[in-house]
Amino acid sequence: MNLFISVINHGHDSMIATNPTLGLLAKQFNVIIKSNTPASDTLSHYCESHGIVLLQGSKPKGFGANNNDVFSYVKAHLSPRPEDYFLALNPDVEISTESVSDLISQAIEYQADISAINLFTDKSFNTYDRSIRRYPSLLSPLKSLIGLPRNDVYDKSSINKPTKIEWAAGSFLLFAVKSFELLHGFDENYFMYFEDADICTRANRNGFSVYYFPNIKAVHYASHQNRRLFSKHFIWYWKSSLRYQIRLRSGA
Repeated sequence: MNLFISVINHGHDSMIATNPTLGLLAKQFNVIIKSNTPASDTLSHYCESHGIVLLQGSKPKGFGANNNDVFSYVKAHLSPRPEDYFLALNPDVEISTESVSDLISQAIEYQADISAINLFTDKSFNTYDRSIRRYPSLLSPLKSLIGLPRNDVYDKSSINKPTKIEWAAGSFLLFAVKSFELLHGFDENYFMYFEDADICTRANRNGFSVYYFPNIKAVHYASHQNRRLFSKHFIWYWKSSLRYQIRLRSGA
């Protein structure tokens, strides 16, 4: 069994080079970084010294399109098998090699097509990242912006065993290679945001399993740029939200 780890860089060169995660993971797994911005010498040297493949993008693309590009590279150059795994991993996530190995073992045991883990926002694992959710209503994101409680976030404190869920954040999504192929990867019509909700929704609707494994923990230093009112991330977020809602209601 092989694992191929896809990391998308968008000006995160220093973050990647100072985060021990990828260097450690690269000792056991295949790590591929797709740089959506021109890679700095720091990032290039980091990848070279740790045996990490660095793919330089020629033009800016969205989260889904970049991860699809990495998967295409894996298919063309690394000969993945159906039983292998493909991990979409944010550069601001810290996780141990042991935790990733444990996750793969559980994904195999539960025959999970898509797997999510228990992300936290702090190294002491005290504050949950709200990374697993139910299908959002159109107004759910607005509630976050104005400080109202949302009812589409799973209560992680009440989940103590592997559980099927509706969707999970793309900051950490593990796919069975065969399942990612059958789902045709991420929908590239989403430039940024909701690609994760979309692929999990399509998976559930087509009989695939999306699992949350609560005992696999990692830290996610999320920036939540979409919460900055009327920023470009805010606009991208709402465009993607509307696209998702239209697709959800159409049953596509």
